[in-house]
Amino acid sequence: MKAKPERPLNDRMRRVCELVVQGVPAGRAYEQAGYNARGDAADQNASQLLRKPKVAVYLTSLRHAAAKNAEFGRDDLIGFLVQIIKTPVSEVGQDSRLAQRVKVDDTGMVIEMPGKMLAAKQLAEIMGWNKPAEVKVDLSDKLSDIIGRIRSQ
Repeated sequence: MKAKPERPLNDRMRRVCELVVQGVPAGRAYEQAGYNARGDAADQNASQLLRKPKVAVYLTSLRHAAAKNAEFGRDDLIGFLVQIIKTPVSEVGQDSRLAQRVKVDDTGMVIEMPGKMLAAKQLAEIMGWNKPAEVKVDLSDKLSDIIGRIRSQ
């Protein structure tokens, strides 16, 4: 018996994958994509659909693309901390990425930004600029306990 050739992805299959990547549970994504099954049946059908090789490949490619877009690495963090340190407070508006909190009341608008000193401290730590912390360890009591136990055996 010949294996049935797998059909290409249709719009509903692609939509299920897109919704799943956005965080919608598989069964609900299956329903929202326009399939007729609901509840437990939708959950089961979605599970079967997502295991199909072509669907799984498409889902994986969407997840990789989403992860790449969401990356925030070490260099990004260093750049952000430097921006906090170097940006004058007067240049931080309510739409700035440095605006941590915006409060509007009768007296006007107050915009808070991350602390410059804390950012400098974190940057120094990340860059390894701080003197290594000295740690003193006293093992004399522990060592004598160990030696005593070994001798008593």
